[in-house]
Amino acid sequence: MAEILSHLTSASSELRSVNNTRDERYDTQIRDLVAYIKNCDKNSDTQYLLDNLHPSLHTLSYLLILNLHIDNLQIRAKENLPDEIKPGNDLWTRVAYFLQHFDPIQVRYAGHEWRRLVELLAQAAEVTAKPFLAVQVMKEALLRLNSPGILTSLHVTFLRLSLLSKSYHYALPVMERWIFQFPASSVQAYRKHISRPLCSEDTFGDTFISDASGFSAKLTYRDHMRFFLYGAMIYLALKKWDKALHWLSVVISSPVNDSVSKIMVEGYKKWVLASLLAHGKLISSPRVISAHVLKVFQTLTKPYASLADAFERGDLPRLRAEIDIGRSIWRADNNEGLVSQLFHAYNSFLVMKLGRTFSALTTADVAQRTLAPLAFSASIEDELQLGNESLQILSRNQRWPDASRVSGDAVGESDGGLDIDEDIMGDGT
Repeated sequence: MAEILSHLTSASSELRSVNNTRDERYDTQIRDLVAYIKNCDKNSDTQYLLDNLHPSLHTLSYLLILNLHIDNLQIRAKENLPDEIKPGNDLWTRVAYFLQHFDPIQVRYAGHEWRRLVELLAQAAEVTAKPFLAVQVMKEALLRLNSPGILTSLHVTFLRLSLLSKSYHYALPVMERWIFQFPASSVQAYRKHISRPLCSEDTFGDTFISDASGFSAKLTYRDHMRFFLYGAMIYLALKKWDKALHWLSVVISSPVNDSVSKIMVEGYKKWVLASLLAHGKLISSPRVISAHVLKVFQTLTKPYASLADAFERGDLPRLRAEIDIGRSIWRADNNEGLVSQLFHAYNSFLVMKLGRTFSALTTADVAQRTLAPLAFSASIEDELQLGNESLQILSRNQRWPDASRVSGDAVGESDGGLDIDEDIMGDGT
């Protein structure tokens, strides 16, 4: 074991720094190390090796040995997810610590093994109903990998678990790194690798994340739309309406051939509601959406169109009626919580409109036009003089009696009135 351990520590990041090893030489050392480990005896004492390797300094060795250790456990347990890797056990702790402290340079040479650890950790957390534990670790792992701009299958999984665990704020650091490309083809990545080794500090993500590198499972158009739909749902939960609209616009404007997908239709429903909550009206759809696709959306979402029309016209009795009539639809679409927030928005936009147009009206006159009697009338009278921005602040902080009276299983205000559509969350078409 001592001889094997000596080999495993030969290409550590610490030695590279001390010896000032050139990129080309370090690249060769790492590739030789990978070949050596993969030819090692599968029955080696992996526990001893893991105990004597440092996840940060000997990242590549630790990662490959850890995968071998898991292989042996799976064989002995005869199952893909042994109890040892579930939360609270030693192997879970090892995997979680590694994913939060690995050397992002060394890990570029073992994409398949790295993704496998992340996926196992996510599965273990989900089957034990503790998705938040995986979210914490996955956030650090994705940020540490430092591949900005590239969508991977793990990004989709991460946002899904963030929704399931309602840990919306944890998702923001990953979401705020703009995604604008898929993993490069292996041919493109190889051409870039010729001019710059994987271990170079100047190597970008599109060089080491390719369709053959293993950092991502194969992506489809559905994964792309799910990523942006999940992200939009997180922004909706946080009541960041305009950001949600931007992400939803990506979903509803995705290219289509003969028909639109269910994900696009679900995105359009949420886009209608977000428009009303953010702007008090149905905003113009993205110009890239063809007239045919837009007509399909409108045909499949007529209850939402009726709801929007009543809201825009300021017809409160009709708005109430539309909400009540369509309650089973909102619930089936998992949008009941968002629909319930239209009461808040209705008051807010009505008061702002009255404030702009009839600033001379008394507070009593304003109260007669709103959904419910306004509390703190003296405060509102002051706000009418201060302008729209202050009115918006006031409307957020008030509690309107009817807004909380929603039946069914709508999520509370802390969640932004958002539920998860399990069909959309799944892997079906």
